[in-house]
Amino acid sequence: MKCVKCKKTIDDGDIFCGYCGINQEKFRKYINKVETKIHKDRDKQYDNNVKNAQNKLKNLQDGKKNEINRIARSRWKLIGDNFSYNMTEGKININGQLYIFSDIKGAEIKTNDGFRTITNTTGTYNQKARKNASLGGAVAGGLILGPVGAVVGGSTLGKTTTKGKNNQVTTSNEIPVCHHIGIDVNIKGFNTEIVLLSNTIDQSSSQYSNKINDAQRIVDTLRTLSTTPVPQKWLKPEEEQSVLEYDPQIEKAAKELQKTIEDKPNYDIPERYYQ
Repeated sequence: MKCVKCKKTIDDGDIFCGYCGINQEKFRKYINKVETKIHKDRDKQYDNNVKNAQNKLKNLQDGKKNEINRIARSRWKLIGDNFSYNMTEGKININGQLYIFSDIKGAEIKTNDGFRTITNTTGTYNQKARKNASLGGAVAGGLILGPVGAVVGGSTLGKTTTKGKNNQVTTSNEIPVCHHIGIDVNIKGFNTEIVLLSNTIDQSSSQYSNKINDAQRIVDTLRTLSTTPVPQKWLKPEEEQSVLEYDPQIEKAAKELQKTIEDKPNYDIPERYYQ
């Protein structure tokens, strides 16, 4: 047999090497421990190298997907919560449904307006105000010829003062409110509504002004889009140059990963462990 340390030939069963004097059994146990540690360390390094190469490839692939999504999102311009349009592809999105510009045949703004009444009562013997509120409403709207126009309903602020017994004075104020704002859009002969407001707010509020402005912007946009030719050709997001630039990087990273996987660790024990 050969000595586990110096590798010279010795007799079978020798406990010690006649050349280097090493105890064969003890050194064999030592080398086995060294070998186990080397396997563990090199396997760990190999796994880390593969994982790093996989992460590099995945990051590039995710970067490409994110760039495609970014381009796709950037083509859509949003007005309100339920309407957007895409000039590049000639499309509109109403309540999650896609149509092309030429599908637009008309539109109108519709509002459900009303008022709330606040009543204050004061008197000689009771100067504290008693407040009561009531709510009224009316529907306002109008036909828009063609795909543009706006009809906005509303009520004017009113104030009524009444004197009663004990010099009591009752003052009633009517505050204009709006219960609903929507846009009826005629799509190829069928109406679909874009809802901008579905709860009651004061017409003097900034929220009301913003919703009315959004409604008018949508109608104006629909008018423009209805006469805009639908593009016949356009680059898909994945065909844009900023996306294509990822392809050679992904190809290179894929080759690097394959090479890393094939580069299996070797478990040779360094010579220093035998000295």
